[in-house]
Amino acid sequence: ALGLAFGYFLYGFSLIFLAPLCNFLIRGYLKAWRGPYYSLESIKWYVHNGLTYLVRFTFLEFITPTPFNILFYKMMGMKIGKGVIINSTWISDPSLIELGDKVTIGGSVTIVGHYGQGGLLVIAPVKIGKGCTLGLKSTIMGGAIIEDGAKILPHTVVLPKTHIPAGETWGGIPATPIKINKSSLKTTA
Repeated sequence: ALGLAFGYFLYGFSLIFLAPLCNFLIRGYLKAWRGPYYSLESIKWYVHNGLTYLVRFTFLEFITPTPFNILFYKMMGMKIGKGVIINSTWISDPSLIELGDKVTIGGSVTIVGHYGQGGLLVIAPVKIGKGCTLGLKSTIMGGAIIEDGAKILPHTVVLPKTHIPAGETWGGIPATPIKINKSSLKTTA
């Protein structure tokens, strides 16, 4: 039984290096694009996500949140600042995602750099600024820009092309600004 467990972890750690290597060899890093789902241009998107999902559905849960999942996402092309915590495996299109320093991604947050519109596949980058917090099970879609220090409340859906200004708190489905009366907040001792 111990040998089986050791073998599985050896497989998993090998996979977090082999999938990015395959992605690199086929030049699977994505760029913004819009076109038919079934086209030669979309093959790179399918392969990039296929490699990401292979790791996600077999091993990534065991190494999240650790420096190993950060390493995997970096090797898949995600731009990640210092002090970032990623407590989610529900990330697609990592080469389209940019995270600033000290970003906190809560449990089961979904970040996707693609969406469908008008019968077309739209591949668009996602940028999350320094010091942002994405609450539990929130969803961030392609083309979204979240500026420094913004907070996304749990279960919020940030639609494609949404621009969230610095320091604001957004919540809801779809995401809208939330006004917080800071003078009414009380601290407990």
